[in-house]
Amino acid sequence: MKQTLIKNTGLTTIVVALVCLLASAAAALPTIAWTGDNFPSDISADGSVVVGNSNDGNYETFRWTALTGAVYLGMHTGNLDSGGGTPDVSDDGLRVSATIITADSLYATQGIWTKGIGWERSMPPIPPEGGLLGDGLGSAWGLSGDGSTLTGFFWRPGASDGSAHANTWNVDDGTFEHLTTPLNNCRGNDLSYDGSVVVGWSERFDGVWQPTVWENGGYEVLQHSEYWTEATGVSNDGNTIWGVAADTLTTIPSATIWQRTATGWDEQILGVLPGTFPGYGQSIVRDVAGIGNIAVGYNEFTWGSTTGFVWTLNEGMVAAADFFAAYGVTFPANFTISTLSAISFDGRTICGFGFDQGTYPPAYQGFVVTLDYVSSVPLPTAASGLAFAPNFPNPFNPSTTISLSLDREQDVRLDIFDIRGSLVRTLHTGSLPAGRNELLWDGRDNNGLQAASGMYFSRARGDRGEADSDRMMLVK
Repeated sequence: MKQTLIKNTGLTTIVVALVCLLASAAAALPTIAWTGDNFPSDISADGSVVVGNSNDGNYETFRWTALTGAVYLGMHTGNLDSGGGTPDVSDDGLRVSATIITADSLYATQGIWTKGIGWERSMPPIPPEGGLLGDGLGSAWGLSGDGSTLTGFFWRPGASDGSAHANTWNVDDGTFEHLTTPLNNCRGNDLSYDGSVVVGWSERFDGVWQPTVWENGGYEVLQHSEYWTEATGVSNDGNTIWGVAADTLTTIPSATIWQRTATGWDEQILGVLPGTFPGYGQSIVRDVAGIGNIAVGYNEFTWGSTTGFVWTLNEGMVAAADFFAAYGVTFPANFTISTLSAISFDGRTICGFGFDQGTYPPAYQGFVVTLDYVSSVPLPTAASGLAFAPNFPNPFNPSTTISLSLDREQDVRLDIFDIRGSLVRTLHTGSLPAGRNELLWDGRDNNGLQAASGMYFSRARGDRGEADSDRMMLVK
């Protein structure tokens, strides 16, 4: 497939906008748009807005669109020793959270930028138990989907249970909430759409990070291990969490998804790319598409050697360059994709950053890739004439009924996949009548063996290429 390679700087901004419009009109040819010398960290739900930090030592927050290019939002912390955090964007692209400076330019604090309004700060005033540590009050690491609430941490100098604790702050009503754990430091990394579920890390007795979720006034550690691990993101509904956890089989911290069940959280290890060294390497999920079965992140083979990855239902873990090449998107020969940071709700737009190996020091560039389709993850469309209704019960044990509606009689193939993308069961091949069809899955694989507890995906394809997918949870 033909690709369009765009450098989004200077006068080419107009060209970018025109090309994007033409691409959209012509079946949205796959494109690469370059955001400049910066580090994208988050993307809006429709993929049209990307935010991140500059790479000039100031860590200034930028907001990118195809029409405007990277627009820097001011209030950077480059003149301070304190900084950190990652900019994040609301689902509608109109709000951005980041670590910024106070109004007197003396200290680092948390802020939310609203289009047409500008920056508002969580501190000062300094909250109870809070205080100034160095030249920082705290930092921002995540934003709820509705844009109302940020999370991160605030400093608590001299506190016996850690000098940094997770918090949330709601820009609309000014509520500042201290999220506690009984031991040491902790930090919030992301929130559900309404901010009611917060995920991040908390330290165990020796300071090692552990993936943690806060909700309903309490908290839960998702995995206890000797490895540095964390939860990096959570779905809008608060029922799916992702990040990195210890794989007990390989002893490698690995990309992980946790799915809420009736009794707690079910952990699914996605694995690492081939060539990842135990004791030195790891893989981390940075974001998951709203449809739940495509994830992006980075894989560290050994210290300092990383590449972005895409995990899909069919292929499992795939190096980013290989994944994009399969869609006709080829990066420059000397360009290394370091990280894939975020993905749009439908899985078709992905942002990240990398560098040109042919320059010294390496020239970093942010990018946004837009695909015309994602064959690995069938995307439901209202006009497709083939669609799942929620299976029932879900979670289930030992069987569940899968409902599939068709607008006409046709030949359909219905498969069940596990979270690693491996085929578990071909439930049906052949003709199905128009209307609602109900098919029972007894929780067994193609060999008649009972499937293990975990998340599974049903996928249906019609005889004209229509496709839909759905997810379900087997709990024992």
